[in-house]
Amino acid sequence: VVIRTAKHNLLYDAGPLYSAESDAGQRIIVPYLHAIGVDRLDTLVVTHRDTDHSGGVPAVREALPIERSLSSVAEWPGEPCLAGQSWTWDEVRFTILHPPLASYREAPLKSNHLSCVLRVENVAGSVLLTSDIEAIDEQQLLQSTHLENLRSQVLVVPHHGSRSSSTAEFIRAVDAVEVIFPVGYRNRYPHPHPEIVDRYAGRRHWRTDHHGAVHIVLGDRADVSGYRARYRRYWHGQ
Repeated sequence: VVIRTAKHNLLYDAGPLYSAESDAGQRIIVPYLHAIGVDRLDTLVVTHRDTDHSGGVPAVREALPIERSLSSVAEWPGEPCLAGQSWTWDEVRFTILHPPLASYREAPLKSNHLSCVLRVENVAGSVLLTSDIEAIDEQQLLQSTHLENLRSQVLVVPHHGSRSSSTAEFIRAVDAVEVIFPVGYRNRYPHPHPEIVDRYAGRRHWRTDHHGAVHIVLGDRADVSGYRARYRRYWHGQ
């Protein structure tokens, strides 16, 4: 996820590692950042170790200067992401909601449970980025976070729409109008699970495998659109 304010840029995760010679950082993210005129990052957030989220990080680090790095990977350079961290750029508020410090002190956890959850908010609305948190982490968020700080107009659905996440209680608490399933085309799992899709009934659904890159603007309101609909090609629908 690339987040841009008036004068700052943040990258939340860097996509998958494809092979020893190829990753999303070099193939997608760095070319995209250059195309939109971004030549430096104020903050890089790497939510957790899994290579579908961290695989492109080396290419991004090599290509761009990075002012600040946050991650849940202990041996990586930068700071640990911790619940309670917050900052404001250009009247846009950024808040880390998960993981708490206690999670780092416990016995080795599945890396999903250390996923950095980020809420981005301005006067128009908010977006909640959840990475790969699972049901137990959602429960922890519900217990430790004031519900007003969870509620968001736009939700990037936890763990790609896996059955291990998106509990009914969490969905009600966030109460998003727009929900985005970050999934790969014909992914091997296959995400999102139909049961999870059904849990988000009544909300507008976006899927990166169907809509392409999803564009969110928090202007006068939360405006969401898909790349494929905005930039139609003659072969679409074939």
